[in-house]
Amino acid sequence: MLTKRFFISWIASSLVMFALSYMWHGIFLTDFSRLTYPKEIFLIFAAFVYLIIGFISAKAIDVKLLENRFKRKPLIKGVVSGACLGFTLFIITSVIGVSFSTGSKIENLLLDGCWQTVEQGIGGVVVGIVHFFVFDSSVVIED
Repeated sequence: MLTKRFFISWIASSLVMFALSYMWHGIFLTDFSRLTYPKEIFLIFAAFVYLIIGFISAKAIDVKLLENRFKRKPLIKGVVSGACLGFTLFIITSVIGVSFSTGSKIENLLLDGCWQTVEQGIGGVVVGIVHFFVFDSSVVIED
């Protein structure tokens, strides 16, 4: 169900993950200097990608497996679902070759995988925080 809680967590996590990505790739690693097309186009596409990732992250916190394991612990649910999403995205981007990684050295792959997992884990924490603080009358928590 698409609720106020879902929309707030979706947009908030998308913004946080996009900002983290910009800081990591644009400021710390200066990956944007290696782009072969205008940075503005990249940022527009990245914004859409992070909206999709944020949507998945906001939906992933409601997975029943996580609900059974982390009942009443939205921050832990958020970080676990976000980290799993980040690792999955790392694997997908590595396989299809869409990455800023500077090579196929194991160190570069490990750093890229760790960063992706941390970035989406933080996005999941944002989803968890929203789930903790935003009241949703359509959700009834059973003891």
